[in-house]
Amino acid sequence: MKRKIQFFLLVMFCVMGLASGFFARRNLSEPTWWALFSTVSISVAVFWWYCIDSAQKEFTRSFWLNVGVVAIAPIAIPWYVFRSNERGLRLRAVGRVLGFSCLLFLAGIVGGVAGVAIGS
Repeated sequence: MKRKIQFFLLVMFCVMGLASGFFARRNLSEPTWWALFSTVSISVAVFWWYCIDSAQKEFTRSFWLNVGVVAIAPIAIPWYVFRSNERGLRLRAVGRVLGFSCLLFLAGIVGGVAGVAIGS
């Protein structure tokens, strides 16, 4: 299930980049509904991944960590990954999260380039 969520995140970042590139090329602002939909769907997917991962690791989640994962995911997710893994595996796990974050960034760029090409 976590792989499906990760794939969804990759596709969503690509689609978000596509929409941004398309609207930027046409000198239009993105619709408010799209910004709201994309933000909420990304937040829900990240929180869903976090819940599944923490249940698999039997990690007790605190209220503030739950809030942090939704509100400030770029800080809270690496913190959670560091805390939820055993010693000796923590840096490797954080490195994997940072690598996946770079992949998401790259998917957004690829989508943006495609959006600009489509918008021409």
